[in-house]
Amino acid sequence: MSVSNKKKAGWIIAGVAGLVLLFFLVNLYVKNKIEQQLGEQLQVTAYKDLSVNILFNRFSVENLKLDQKRFSGNIEKVKLSGLSYSEYLFNNNIVINEFELVRPQITVFPKDSSAKETSGQQKLQIKNLRVKNGKFSRQSADTTETMVYAHVASAAVENIHSGMQLSNINSYQLEVDSLFLKMNPEHYIDVGRLSAKNGQVEISDFKIRSFFNRKEFVQRIPYEKDYVRLDVNEIKLCSLHFEMRKDSLYLRNSKMTLAGANLNIYRNKLVADYPNVKPLYSKMLRNAPIFINFEKVVVNNSEIVYEEQVKAGEQPAIVRFAAVKGEVDELHNLKELSSQPRITASADFMQCTPVSIDWTFPVFNAQDKFQISGNFGTIQGEALDPFLVPSLNARARGTINSVYFNFFGNDDVMQGDFRMEYDDLKVELLTKKKEEKKGFLSAIANLFVDNEQEPEEGGSYDVQVERTKNKSFWNFAWKGLREGLLDAVGQL
Repeated sequence: MSVSNKKKAGWIIAGVAGLVLLFFLVNLYVKNKIEQQLGEQLQVTAYKDLSVNILFNRFSVENLKLDQKRFSGNIEKVKLSGLSYSEYLFNNNIVINEFELVRPQITVFPKDSSAKETSGQQKLQIKNLRVKNGKFSRQSADTTETMVYAHVASAAVENIHSGMQLSNINSYQLEVDSLFLKMNPEHYIDVGRLSAKNGQVEISDFKIRSFFNRKEFVQRIPYEKDYVRLDVNEIKLCSLHFEMRKDSLYLRNSKMTLAGANLNIYRNKLVADYPNVKPLYSKMLRNAPIFINFEKVVVNNSEIVYEEQVKAGEQPAIVRFAAVKGEVDELHNLKELSSQPRITASADFMQCTPVSIDWTFPVFNAQDKFQISGNFGTIQGEALDPFLVPSLNARARGTINSVYFNFFGNDDVMQGDFRMEYDDLKVELLTKKKEEKKGFLSAIANLFVDNEQEPEEGGSYDVQVERTKNKSFWNFAWKGLREGLLDAVGQL
């Protein structure tokens, strides 16, 4: 080899060695810089296997342990690639192409309202964020009790950046195979599976349960509360959009479907009455902490059972609605919309009698006005036994051919029209053992039942009742039906 070629080879070797040394030094510098950021900015208390490769633009760290005021936990592995060196060097911004969290287990703590927001931080942009097999929980403000828990099988979000709003999230995918939310001190929500992709949401095995059995529940509540048990096979939202509006969450969706819902409500009337005013649904929507605009909600193949404990040690009175189908149109609390919610539904009352309702209520009416109308088909007296026997110690025999009502009301009073047609309706008052009817008293009661009703009479009655403000809307509607029923059968 000639001298010149040797010199060239030497220069090449020296250049390669210099590049390798430069790469090593830069890699070491970046690694030290990342270690500094992990300790100062992210408050990572421990980690291992920090891998930095600036040549291939890949970085990873394993077994991170975090301990911040807002959250703590550990992450099995963090991987990122595609860091923009130019943005970092010249603009002091962090732009990452791929960011992945593997097996994160994070607990989020309530935000300290007294803490001041920091300014002047680096701008961050993550083009593609992925989470695999993560566990996330949130604790309450005053205890270490878990308020929310989710096991995230996978998640992916595109284009995350500093200061972004919910409305900026346009592309996302989420798979959750376990979700827990505490509703109140007595009840929680449990979800078996949740899948969401760019507005299309599917939820299966949705449940509401109480932390206690009925006996424990009644012992714990200071006044009347509903003991709720709800199962929903499937919930679908076709175009869920979310954003922040006036510092509140805003949810918008064109169609939501619930299928196979079974709702059981138990109320013990032996507990003290609720002491405060219960708002009607219009006011509840008006004052809700979030904004909603659901154009249509559809309920199919569902059932509602209401149980009321009237006497201690006896079976509760039961009202059952099977084969429930319904639609809710224009369910919203947006003042700028002129439309009003409308609910139409049909069901089998006590599993044998068709019933339907049509109900509207303007959300922003100051008097909380509403209109509710409906009708019942043929009812045999025996079908009312599960309600009449426990609650009134009585039973009815005969046939109610039809019931129609049309009520208008507000937060103070409800009035309207009630019509009922029946044949040979008899009332039987029972003994305490509920076995034999009290013949003499039943005869007296039936003196007040007008069984001479003629078809041409129409059976129409004017109803007017005042609202009991510490009772629900459904108690209000029941008072109107009861008033019409008593007038229709001619009772005092």
